[in-house]
Amino acid sequence: MKRFGAALAALCLAVPAAAQQPPAEFLSVTTITIRGSGVSEYEDFAKKVMAAAAKADPTARVFAYQGGAGSSGYTYSFVRSFSKWGDMDAWMSVSQMLMKAHGDVEGGRILKAGRSPIEQSRTEVFRLLKDRSTRPRVFDPPRAHSLVFRTEVRPEMVPAYEEYLDKLKAAQEKLEGAPTVNRRVAVLGPANTYLAAVPFDKYAERDSWPLPADVLRQAYGEAEAQRLNEVRLKSIKNAEVYVVNYRPDLSRIPAP
Repeated sequence: MKRFGAALAALCLAVPAAAQQPPAEFLSVTTITIRGSGVSEYEDFAKKVMAAAAKADPTARVFAYQGGAGSSGYTYSFVRSFSKWGDMDAWMSVSQMLMKAHGDVEGGRILKAGRSPIEQSRTEVFRLLKDRSTRPRVFDPPRAHSLVFRTEVRPEMVPAYEEYLDKLKAAQEKLEGAPTVNRRVAVLGPANTYLAAVPFDKYAERDSWPLPADVLRQAYGEAEAQRLNEVRLKSIKNAEVYVVNYRPDLSRIPAP
């Protein structure tokens, strides 16, 4: 019960409303995997939690995502941002919100039913790498999709990998129309884990995105681009690339 409530606490979110505003310092990402037969049951529960959050905190902003290409469709992510650690002191757990909205008996029943489809949950916090992000910004409401690069870096290669990110960011920002890439590093969760997210609305947008290797080659020449790519490859302990799809029906964005 405690683990479940903590894992789903990301259903209470406070995000800057202005679309042009830079991202917040921290991002909490709760990833929940459910069994395939429990989709309807779990989504019904998530909607009830959203309704409870509206009563517990009318200003709560909740962004929900579902795994897309390269990921599992039975995986959901709930994201919230915050500017300082003290913000976490005001967060309410899912159980607290449900009890406040429905009372102990009914809230407990909803919570128990919501737990049953869940196979695994994980909550991580990532810090913004503003100086290593490419044209960082917040999209509020989010775009329809986000291409995510999750990279676990070998500890001894962290300085070299961050040099690669610095060079890549500088090269990308020289290109007209290069997409936004918000880059972060884990501060709670697996150490030396870097997250890069590229928001987009239509897959056709990706046709105009140049490959990182081509960007580096154009900016620094063949030899330096090859050196940087070798640094990247030597730095990687594990890497994943996948798409997450924004679920507005499982999210809550209160009226201004």
